[in-house]
Amino acid sequence: MRIREFALLALFIALVAVATMIVRIPIPQTNGYMNLGDSMVLLAAVFFGPVGGFIAGGIGSALADILGGYPQWALWTLVIKGTEALIAAGMVAVLRVSKDRISFSQVISFALAAAWMVLGYFVAETIMYDQKAALAEVPANILQALGSVVLATLLMPLFRKIISTAGA
Repeated sequence: MRIREFALLALFIALVAVATMIVRIPIPQTNGYMNLGDSMVLLAAVFFGPVGGFIAGGIGSALADILGGYPQWALWTLVIKGTEALIAAGMVAVLRVSKDRISFSQVISFALAAAWMVLGYFVAETIMYDQKAALAEVPANILQALGSVVLATLLMPLFRKIISTAGA
């Protein structure tokens, strides 16, 4: 990995953390919260592939949990969001999604990865709390997933221009 790529990856870790922390809507049943971080996780997967996406998505999201007062979620988040990026990167590669324009394949890739996030947190919340609390958070996680798919889809062409200008 070149120094510029490494620097961009570090910036993306910070971007994921900030996007996760900037808008937090609490969900009382599980002490969780809705956020916009998944949009940046999805974009990290597109531009950095499975490994870089896992690193940026997982570490950035886990840092947001630690810094934002939710350290009990950090390990779960690292695995769930990192895997979300792995799925998105894999789907983007398999479907040969263009990074330059919005496409149906892109939306499908993002939606499947975001669906994993919903399932992953359902399992984690069932283990940490109980199934009733986990079910209560599913609608909020679905809303977060949908919003993140839309936001990442709209931002992907812009981020492509920014990242290509930065030399990655």
